[in-house]
Amino acid sequence: MTSSSVSPLKRRRLSALIGATLLFLLLHILHNWWHSSFKFSVTVAENHHRNQEEMPNEDHCVPLRGLENIFIIIRTGFSEAHRKLTPLIETTLPCLPHYGIWSDLEETYAGQHIANALDEIDPELITSHSDFEYYRRLQEHGENAFSAEELASWKQAPNTDRGRDTPGWKLDKWKFLPLAKKAYSQHPTSPWYMFIECDTFVFWESLLEWLRNFDSTKPLYIGRQMHLGDKVFAYGGAGILISNPGMGMLVARYTSNIELYNTLTINEWAGDYILGKAMSDVGIELFHAWPTLEGDMPATLDFKSTSPAGIHFWCYYATTYHHLTPQDIYDYVELEQSRRFKNRNLLSNGDIFRLVVFPLMKPEVVDWDNLSTDVQNGDLSFNECLKACESKPDCLQFSLSNRTCRTSKVIKLGKERPQERPLDEIVSSGWMIERVIAFMDAMEASCNGRLWTLP
Repeated sequence: MTSSSVSPLKRRRLSALIGATLLFLLLHILHNWWHSSFKFSVTVAENHHRNQEEMPNEDHCVPLRGLENIFIIIRTGFSEAHRKLTPLIETTLPCLPHYGIWSDLEETYAGQHIANALDEIDPELITSHSDFEYYRRLQEHGENAFSAEELASWKQAPNTDRGRDTPGWKLDKWKFLPLAKKAYSQHPTSPWYMFIECDTFVFWESLLEWLRNFDSTKPLYIGRQMHLGDKVFAYGGAGILISNPGMGMLVARYTSNIELYNTLTINEWAGDYILGKAMSDVGIELFHAWPTLEGDMPATLDFKSTSPAGIHFWCYYATTYHHLTPQDIYDYVELEQSRRFKNRNLLSNGDIFRLVVFPLMKPEVVDWDNLSTDVQNGDLSFNECLKACESKPDCLQFSLSNRTCRTSKVIKLGKERPQERPLDEIVSSGWMIERVIAFMDAMEASCNGRLWTLP
């Protein structure tokens, strides 16, 4: 035997070692593939794009007892309809037995009929009032009514204390009462009617379980309470629920006093307030549904806030959120599918924080604003801002913008703030991870089970 020869025993050992290595690599690859298949991500952290084949379809629908008892009123507008309706068409709508979609332009999109919400408004009012200039252009020119510059500027328009500053938003207030009439005419026997928007996400199983605590044969008006001075009404984006008797009374009141409510609509800015005023006029007061119905998105919420009962928002079942992006809608549907697949309990707001919000919190994230508010003295670097937060036992997060340091006792995820131009400020954010973990444990310990807002 030469010195380069390998004995049969050594060859067998070498073959076994190579085989074991290959088996390990194969198992490792399969392990990573399996976990990545169930990975839940949110657009704000990872802006990935789905192919059409990956979109959920009718197969994800499961029979939900009671869903047939709700007529869903989906309110949208031309400037957002195609962008925001697509996720609903590909996820939620195939599962809904009864619904209608209304906008300020009648059209067909992706096989869905979008009806005109305003076609029964007094023609003289449409011709003469400035609120309807946008609507008049739409009816005359259709999808070519506005320039690309106009559409882009409206998309970027800021929210003000009187709502979003766009002509489409100002027109939106005219839709609420006509839609109540249209929905009631289309489906007059529905036990419940629910107003939602395209960027409202509904956890349907939670909603249906919660609604079993209410008697739909009584006149009821349920929603997330919102204040306009001393006036209280249900916020439209969180979902508004009206029982069948309540809707009948509302429609009768509106149709016999149309001029009165047209005048009210001219003088007010919020359509959901006008709906609430009409409900109050027939003697149906709002059932305050927050925290069960929520008017914002988890990334901006304070999960430690407390209900009128003194219970943390964390402890309530997640039932509705608002202002979700199209990708958020897909991701929450995916999360719900995963929960059902694993036969888990209904999700609480605390579960949403653990599963969706917390995984995106890091010691440092560039081009991100976590909505910290408490300005610290001095011209600080990121590390100095971190140390300023560390020095405060109750500081949970911080951000730095143009060397201005802000800290916060309230945990929020916030939103992406990319630097779009070279001279734009760079915003970086950070969280005290160990303190956030302690916060989650404390919140969980404060809950005595999960609950809804009940009558």
